[in-house]
Amino acid sequence: MRSKGGMKEELMTIRAFVAKYLNKSAEKDVWRLQDAVSAQHSHDIAYLAQHPLIQQLPGLGSDINLRPNLCGSLGPSHVYLWIGTGGTRTPLHFDSYSNLFVQLVGVKYVRIYGTDQTSKLYVSKKELYGLQGNMSDVDCEQEDFSLHPNAKDAAYEEVVLFPGDSLFIPARAWHYVRSLSTSMSVNFWFW
Repeated sequence: MRSKGGMKEELMTIRAFVAKYLNKSAEKDVWRLQDAVSAQHSHDIAYLAQHPLIQQLPGLGSDINLRPNLCGSLGPSHVYLWIGTGGTRTPLHFDSYSNLFVQLVGVKYVRIYGTDQTSKLYVSKKELYGLQGNMSDVDCEQEDFSLHPNAKDAAYEEVVLFPGDSLFIPARAWHYVRSLSTSMSVNFWFW
């Protein structure tokens, strides 16, 4: 285990992850966004984020179309699963490649800013997570506009994804994600 800015990483089996975190989280159906935000420091929040589980357990590939028709003949360059409790969060950031994000189980809230909003989003220079230049210092949930006044004028779109919904996130589009229930998602990245 190692600590990372209030988070910790822990190696465990899928069985232990389900027993320790997902079962308890699943007792609550869909969370209000405010409840998910207030639970973010709970020890009951856990996320298996950006994990190549399908590569580790190839049998799962038969349950997920790894070459969606929308992707053309080349297919995705990477496929990752995201499995977590209600209340998990991915801070405001962008990816250098396009992303087809598919919600398999549960509900997620997503906020998206276009690339033209970058100058208002305070690209982070923090050593802990800002060295790649793709993270924002803006806190989408509790923004202090005295610290980041331009963020107040940043235009964004919001969407709530339910099972079976998909969302295309263009390369370099800023996005923030909060899980509103126990959930599983898959994303397809295209270089």
